[in-house]
Amino acid sequence: MKEPQKDFGRELRRLRLEGTTKYSQVELSELTGVSACYISKLETGDKEPTVRVIRKLSPYLGVKPNHFLQIIGMVEMDFAGMLAHNLDQVKSQMPDLPKDQLEEIANYLTYLDFKVAVLG
Repeated sequence: MKEPQKDFGRELRRLRLEGTTKYSQVELSELTGVSACYISKLETGDKEPTVRVIRKLSPYLGVKPNHFLQIIGMVEMDFAGMLAHNLDQVKSQMPDLPKDQLEEIANYLTYLDFKVAVLG
């Protein structure tokens, strides 16, 4: 069993049980369409998560897909940090930028982060 799979499983379980909305495996399964058996195997590290499954689970656990993709090594931490740094630069160089435009930039940077994860 690979260490990133075990780390992913521990984090999935932690978020499922300790998040703002707590779910049983069956409840999370019903919300996401991911079988409870598969969720169980992910939590024990017996199965490797796919990007598709990560995208289904993330919204219900209150995290962005990138959170899990970093854990399993599909996104380099440095790239994610670089994006956060770039957003901070935009904020400092354009302090009068309306909040909605800043959110658009943040969403686009998140999208780019995800694309890098998927495309390598």
